[in-house]
Amino acid sequence: MGSLCYDFSKADTFLNTKTVREALGVGDLEFVSCSSTVYNAMLQDWMKNLEVGIPALLEDGIKLLVYAGEEDLICNWLGKIKFLVLSH
Repeated sequence: MGSLCYDFSKADTFLNTKTVREALGVGDLEFVSCSSTVYNAMLQDWMKNLEVGIPALLEDGIKLLVYAGEEDLICNWLGKIKFLVLSH
């Protein structure tokens, strides 16, 4: 179990396969589900609305992966779907 009381190992394994990394264009970068480096860097951005920056990233051709489990009780997956539909 990870520090979030959830076993992310299947997602980690899948996202670290060579074919998935090639499809995502991330090269040899290793996917980690929980990174203390990223967490510490984002501490000051807690609950920050990033909606305004996403269209600019997409316009610059930067590909984004938005992920939330269908039955995720922490992340608002219905809100993510609505946001993605409205911003497309």
